[in-house]
Amino acid sequence: MTLISILEPLVAKLESNEQGVTIVEYAVMLVLVAVVVIIANPAIQTALSTLFSGISSFLMTGASGLS
Repeated sequence: MTLISILEPLVAKLESNEQGVTIVEYAVMLVLVAVVVIIANPAIQTALSTLFSGISSFLMTGASGLS
């Protein structure tokens, strides 16, 4: 039994089933989104740090005003 004889029925099934193409398309999109997130990570990290610093400052100012 060769690898080709094992894969032939699977390839035929995928060719006749359009959902197989859809799954591949979703996988490609998922990989592209992951690459974008990995590339944009420093920008996201900076933006989130700034956001949480602002929230922390707001909460500290508001908490000291309550005393």
